[in-house]
Amino acid sequence: VVMMLDINVEQEKGGYARYLPLGLLVAGLMVTELIQVIWWRGSTDATTGGFAATPEGYSNTEALGAVLYTEHVYAFEIAAVILLIAIIAAISLTMRKRPGLKLQNIAAQVAVKAKDRVRIVKMPSEKPDSESQE
Repeated sequence: VVMMLDINVEQEKGGYARYLPLGLLVAGLMVTELIQVIWWRGSTDATTGGFAATPEGYSNTEALGAVLYTEHVYAFEIAAVILLIAIIAAISLTMRKRPGLKLQNIAAQVAVKAKDRVRIVKMPSEKPDSESQE
């Protein structure tokens, strides 16, 4: 999809320095959150409870499927319709008519005859100049 947008790459290459402070701030927040999660998880002991033990035969996939297809079925269906619309939009963007678009004509390719495919051109061979070989 990005290749279809016809973006001026030279114009877009510059100007990233203005986003550097915001990028560093977001990266710092993410690193801080990761450190807090790792530190918190490592500091749990028996008095704080920790995580509940899972019974034998328990499957996360089965539990996730049960929740998705019962409690959240409408949200799941809406997400599926939105994805379907996005697929159709992406295909329609690639199929639009624009000047200079190169297309294949399959019928013309199949209907071509062998004698029309290759043209044999006879021309005299050239002798190299003696000066250019030195």
